[in-house]
This record gives sequence, C-alpha cells and structure tokens, in this order.
Amino acid sequence: MSTIKKVIEVLASSEKSFEDALQRALTEASTTVKGIKSIYIKDQSCRVRDNKIVEYRITAKITFEVMHKWDPNALHTGDAASDTPTPAGDGSPDYSQVQIKTQPDLPRDVEPGGSATAPESGGGYSN
Repeated sequence: MSTIKKVIEVLASSEKSFEDALQRALTEASTTVKGIKSIYIKDQSCRVRDNKIVEYRITAKITFEVMHKWDPNALHTGDAASDTPTPAGDGSPDYSQVQIKTQPDLPRDVEPGGSATAPESGGGYSN
C-alpha cells in the first residue's frame, strides 16, 4: 500500500543559529503532527541590529504521512461509556447497547420559597 504525504509550512526563529531555529520548528510541530518524515528549508534570513545578527529565521516545509482511515477494530476495548455507539460491520453506528430513557426525571418535589441568593439556599455572597 502506498502512503500519502502532507506538507505544512512553518516559520521559526532563534537567537542562536539556523539549526536551532530548525530544531524549534520541528519540536513544536511534532507536538501536534505525528509521522514527520522530513523537513525542508525553504528560506532563511537574519534580523540584524548594530551590525550584528540578533535573530536567525527560517521558513520550512515539514512532510508527514497522512494517517490511515479510522479502524473500528483498533478501538480501545476497556471500560468505554455505555452510550457510545460502536460501528457495525458496514460502518454504520450500532446503538443496540445504548440505554434510552423513556420517562422524564420530572416532575420532582419542589419546596416553595427560598431564594437563589440567600446564603441558606447555597447562594449569595459569603463573609
């Protein structure tokens, strides 16, 4: 099976070097992108102050593999919520294990009086 790759473009900078800027770009991208295969430096530049390089900047393209389609068989089989549908063999959700309430929780006994802001009702400001 062939793989499909995706490319994102990132900008990064460093006060140390181009290599440090490149590593920062890769480290930050890897927190949300998985399967990174390569990084290509598209552009590099420097910021200068008083005839000295004060910042190294890079524009890079990061290539990563596109993840495969969702595999229902790869789901964690631990204690999942009972109201989560599981896909049937044809990919459609199977709601057979979901418990459905047919009677409302209301009406319930309500005591008249009280105030939402009164301290004895749990509201209001405390001293």
